[in-house]
Amino acid sequence: MIQAIFITALFVTNPVLSQDRLPLDLVPKMAVPVLDYAMLFEEDLQREQSGLPLRFAQPNSVSITPATHGMWEQLDGNKMRWSFRVTCDNAVSMNLGFGRYNMPESGSMIIMDLAIDCQIRPFTLEDNKDHGELWTPIIPSNEAVIEIIVDRSQKKLVDHNIELTSINAGYQGFKGGGNRGSSGSCNIDVLCSQGDDWWDEIPSVGVYTLNGYLTCTGAMINNTAQDQTPYFLTANHCGVTSSSDSSIVVYWNFQNSYCRTPGSSDSGGNGNGSYSQFTSGSTMRATRSYTDFTLTELSSVPNENWGITWSGWSRASSTSGVGAGIHHPETAEKRISFPDYSTASGEMWNVNWSEGTTEPGSSGSPLYDSNHRIVGQLCCGSAACGNDANDYYG
Repeated sequence: MIQAIFITALFVTNPVLSQDRLPLDLVPKMAVPVLDYAMLFEEDLQREQSGLPLRFAQPNSVSITPATHGMWEQLDGNKMRWSFRVTCDNAVSMNLGFGRYNMPESGSMIIMDLAIDCQIRPFTLEDNKDHGELWTPIIPSNEAVIEIIVDRSQKKLVDHNIELTSINAGYQGFKGGGNRGSSGSCNIDVLCSQGDDWWDEIPSVGVYTLNGYLTCTGAMINNTAQDQTPYFLTANHCGVTSSSDSSIVVYWNFQNSYCRTPGSSDSGGNGNGSYSQFTSGSTMRATRSYTDFTLTELSSVPNENWGITWSGWSRASSTSGVGAGIHHPETAEKRISFPDYSTASGEMWNVNWSEGTTEPGSSGSPLYDSNHRIVGQLCCGSAACGNDANDYYG
């Protein structure tokens, strides 16, 4: 169970990275355009009506390398440090996309906000992937500071092999902007007693970001060899393609640390889940728009200490009774919902909820049958707290 809040859980300490820093005012920065909230929210209404995935940030394309921007300093022990910061005056979060990331052996990069003691774990050689990219989790602030420390002899490798290409300014979701990022109060936390029988499946479900500005839900799914290849199932309409697959960042075990009473103001507010467990990057393996599914293979297996599971699956045309849906509505902490019926209609499941519901951001989340096997992923529908509308799963 996750007990720590995001800011505490992301903070890490490293003897090298904790050396004295220059005052922030001396660190070069790039400010991306301020956000037009009214325009963004109006566009979001149109996006929802068009069945597009939930958007939480505004992307900005850039080309920033340690050779062209920021500043280098000489540190003790023959080390060099590069520093740069990015800001957006009215953003509620920031995340970064490195279109080129090939860190040398001695190098280590952190992304942080010094004002709130928030720091993502160091990125190192271990984060070099075949696709050559690196996309980061969010920093819950309007500013992010980037620091790279490397041996002096390998400084040129950093200059030529690290390039920041996307600065993404968040305006909603992920606990930003008051209650934006919270879900409807009728939803049920997975820590509630209703989830007790589903703990073999709950850890397999994660919320993810894509291209630094889109978000959906998905689940780890096993193959017939049962060898735990890191296959991740989600919806086709969420936008994971062969050109965007490397940008995925999946957050694991993001759930409230206790059961908030469904229907209460507590359940309708922000939770206390942690974003500290994440996996970045993937390679898309299969997709189909007609049944709205995508299968992508994550670039690394989630840390075994996180207890992530792989869900089973079935191609049966019946759910054999009532199953469950596990999802992240509005990018909020993980919830579980229970249908009063799930009926097959062509290549879709027609689902009506008796407990809980789904919301934008739940797209791509798994539908389980009564035998706890995935039978589909959320495509579309208009279910929400306060209505009895149906959802549809491919």
